[in-house]
Amino acid sequence: MVLSKIIEWDDNRIARKHGLTYGEAWRDPDLAAALPAVTSGDIAMGLALLGTDDPQLRSLRLHVLSDRTIPLLAKLESGMDQPDPEPDLLMWAGATRVKAAWEVRTSQRARDVGPERFKRFHEMLASAREPLLYAAQTTLTPTALDQLQWFGLGMEIPREEMDQLWERIVALDPHHHCAMEGRLQVLCHKWQGSHEEMFTFAREAPRKAPPGDRSHPLIVQAHFEYAAMALDDRGLDTYGAVGKMLRDYYGDPAVTAEVAAAADRWLSGDPSYPTAAADAHCLGSALYVGGDEQRAAAVLARAGTVVPEYGALWSYLDTNPAARYARVRTRLGIPLPTV
Repeated sequence: MVLSKIIEWDDNRIARKHGLTYGEAWRDPDLAAALPAVTSGDIAMGLALLGTDDPQLRSLRLHVLSDRTIPLLAKLESGMDQPDPEPDLLMWAGATRVKAAWEVRTSQRARDVGPERFKRFHEMLASAREPLLYAAQTTLTPTALDQLQWFGLGMEIPREEMDQLWERIVALDPHHHCAMEGRLQVLCHKWQGSHEEMFTFAREAPRKAPPGDRSHPLIVQAHFEYAAMALDDRGLDTYGAVGKMLRDYYGDPAVTAEVAAAADRWLSGDPSYPTAAADAHCLGSALYVGGDEQRAAAVLARAGTVVPEYGALWSYLDTNPAARYARVRTRLGIPLPTV
């Protein structure tokens, strides 16, 4: 007990020393500056943010706004009763209801979610359909359609309809990265697909993408999904056992080569998009666990000071993911700021 307290204290000290936080790793100065006002109820400011012409930025902003404004759901939905509702307000309200419903369900696998929780989840999720459909029909970007993928997964919409939804997304924008990540989830074995379908999609989607493109880490996200599911199936209950399995998996020559190739394509361009740091954590943690420390150092130099809650391996390796990340950077000779 005393030793665990000392370790916990030291981990917290390391995280504070370098200003590390645990959350969502994105960079959008305008969104960051506006968030306090929006979460306090300034709906107009949120709509102005969603009005960007950049489809990737628009989806990121919707993701963040819908996540942070769940307490404002009633206010957002009150605007749906207007004679000519603003499509972006409907999209925002629908996306926020989807997030609120998934919070009720939790991220547990279906076998661990009780019938009462499932009932509340479906009841809450059902009313997101109409605003998202209306928004999707009145805009020419796939942002609302991407949200319908998450709605569809929750409502267990048949795979044929989910495939048709994906076809509509591709017709509007075949390179919409948030939608690609949603499609990867649809194709996962744990949802509506198989390991084979997931890996095939993750390998084909970035095939024609330019260097540095956000789609290159898709294959690493697929490996993360596969490894996470394998860990869950085995029921490993110690960090030592989990770490060994991850090192065995990511150290497999075929996996190592695929992750390295994705990292090289990503590094050879200019990955300066708003969620590049999150992808650096995804790529860098996989490279490090697989033993490719030189590439891991190059990638993690772009990872920043926010440690993602999902998509990177740090949380599987330690009770304090931020401290583990800091120690890895020290080992690799990548300095972190001191605050």
